[in-house]
Amino acid sequence: MSRRWVQVPVILAILALAAGCALLLRAPTLQVRSAAFEPENMAWSFRHMSELFPSRTVRRAGPVSALESVPTPLDAVVYQVGDEQRVFGEFFERNRTGGLVVLHRGRMVHERYAQGAGPETRFTSWSVAKSFVSTLVGLALQDGAIESLDDPLERYLAELSGTAYEGVSVRQALQMSSGVEFSEVYAEGDSDVMTFMVDSLITNRKRANELAARFPRGHPPGTAFNYNTAETQILGWLVREATGRSPAVYLEEKLWSRLGMEHDATWLLDREGVNGDGMEMSGCCLNASLRDWARFGQLFLQDGIWQGERLLSKGWVSEATTPGAPHLAFGGVEPPSEAGYQYQWWSYSDGSYAAEGVYGQWIWVDPGREVVIAMASAWPDSWPDAYALEALSAFRAVAAQLSAAP
Repeated sequence: MSRRWVQVPVILAILALAAGCALLLRAPTLQVRSAAFEPENMAWSFRHMSELFPSRTVRRAGPVSALESVPTPLDAVVYQVGDEQRVFGEFFERNRTGGLVVLHRGRMVHERYAQGAGPETRFTSWSVAKSFVSTLVGLALQDGAIESLDDPLERYLAELSGTAYEGVSVRQALQMSSGVEFSEVYAEGDSDVMTFMVDSLITNRKRANELAARFPRGHPPGTAFNYNTAETQILGWLVREATGRSPAVYLEEKLWSRLGMEHDATWLLDREGVNGDGMEMSGCCLNASLRDWARFGQLFLQDGIWQGERLLSKGWVSEATTPGAPHLAFGGVEPPSEAGYQYQWWSYSDGSYAAEGVYGQWIWVDPGREVVIAMASAWPDSWPDAYALEALSAFRAVAAQLSAAP
């Protein structure tokens, strides 16, 4: 139900239990992965995930799409947090941010890094990846590999017949509304998300797709929102089976090689891809530079058009980012957040929307003010409401300042 990442002592305890799987994972590797989640190491780890876990490369191609740099003073921008006024110049350090890029009308007006990061750093996305996966589903629909979002998932994934996902439509999975029961509570060591992540990503003991299909039905499909990282795994699996390409390869083919991305990206896998059989951890773990995150956001701000070419179907951006059912309405999916939800995007009543990941990863898009903000952080906890509310307030103040300028 909640985007609450694991408290570090919990993950360390679980990894200690997993250490018994010596035949499946060498102890030194497991120890390194365990240490990656200690508070003093997270900022470094989040920049080096593909060195700690198996991954597949998403290759860039062709000329880089230049982001014209127009440095704009933003440190004095004032924003409100409760009864207190704060300034944007202090936001960066207070929020344990490793990098932040601001685009206005497609030009880069602000770029800042810390914690040893720079423009070439590949930050891990955590759940920001979910918005990329939903876009891949939209592209598969556009290509005819998926006939309709109202098709049942088992039409493309026969393995889901007889599971709780039988009869669930592609659209319902995109909306986190499958009705499948799944506890996304990272502070509880025996929660579904912890079992799923430890067994697949952390120890590579089990296949992510198979794990994702094992959870029971809790509600009728299409009636209730339940945030579920394993649900996005199902969608990544759908992309692979419908298109015949893994999510990383399809992303490379359809977007990364066509947007003039500046750097290769990587996507973490559930096992070493020696035989090409490792599966992308589709609900998380896409590692890319912030400028390239921002280019993806700019593609959405421009309604799927890039340098005069339509890459996303007309109407997809609006459909993917506007809540499409009463149970996904603004303020109703995850209080105290004011957000609504649609196709793996968080949406806001002011017209902005965002790809959001635990520990403070954002691609925030404000079409009305023509602003994109990409931010990577290492918050002290998964999703502290105070941090998230402050970030949203700061983003809005920056966008207002930029749009008011001549």
